[in-house]
Amino acid sequence: MINKERFEQLFNQQLIKDISEEEINIVLSGQYGRALELLRDAEATGLFPALVGPPGVGKTILCRYFASLRAKENKNKSFHWLTMDESIKPSHFIGSFDPAITLKKGFVLEAFNPGPLLSAMLEGGTFLANEINRATEYSQNTLLEPLEEASIGIPHLGRIKADDDFFFISAMNPEELSGTHRLSEALKDRIKVWIRLTYPEKSTELDIIRINLPEHFVIDESELELIYTIIEETRRNKIDIEVPASIRAGIALAKLLARRKYLEQKGEIKEKKSMYEYLSEITRHVLLGSIKPKPGIKVENVIENIIHKTLGV
Repeated sequence: MINKERFEQLFNQQLIKDISEEEINIVLSGQYGRALELLRDAEATGLFPALVGPPGVGKTILCRYFASLRAKENKNKSFHWLTMDESIKPSHFIGSFDPAITLKKGFVLEAFNPGPLLSAMLEGGTFLANEINRATEYSQNTLLEPLEEASIGIPHLGRIKADDDFFFISAMNPEELSGTHRLSEALKDRIKVWIRLTYPEKSTELDIIRINLPEHFVIDESELELIYTIIEETRRNKIDIEVPASIRAGIALAKLLARRKYLEQKGEIKEKKSMYEYLSEITRHVLLGSIKPKPGIKVENVIENIIHKTLGV
């Protein structure tokens, strides 16, 4: 077990103190460039935006990149985010009192630990409500006052006003996906810019895969084309597949294939296989957790059909 001193050292080394210092690899061609422009327009006009799209299309990384731009332009402007689900309560947004200090001193400011929404409001930073439509309506209602009045009430302490530079973004999956809740009409009325993201066009998706490969990992363009064909087939098959593979699956396939090729070049793999054999083997492992079949359909059968159709193996 790591000792406390070593833990503090490593923690401070790895701590992201400022979003502007974080290196974010992102592709801004096609829909992503247009989405970034809309985020900037929303910021300039004081309108709060929502990014809507299926899992893995880059909603979160686009928000992080946008927040990093804001932080660079407005020094010391922070970025806070919270990923929603049914367990999220208003205290997760606002903050809560430390029981030990509260018992000694009462409900004083010293005893209060601010949550991410309150911190962003005080600092004039960016707050991302990620997967907002997985939160219950009870939790969604916590956002109504900040979005309408730019203020928020803190139990026992009073009501604070948000800094003028406070900016709110929400991101969500389409409502038809399982596990989502319908946004309340009151909350929808406060979100004024709706930005829809889909699976990107081929050239953009290939660029995203390329920039996510480690420097010493290289694959051929023909191999990238095959990987894209596999991923695209999961999106075409609407009969058997409810949720297709995202960009993350393509990145995983490319990394694993490049790793195999790297080890083969170094002579560390004795049993050599063809690229098609490697790719079919890797595809079985990646797609197993990357696609969701329709009810009653075995995911293994779907994967084998995809491999046969795209790789002929």
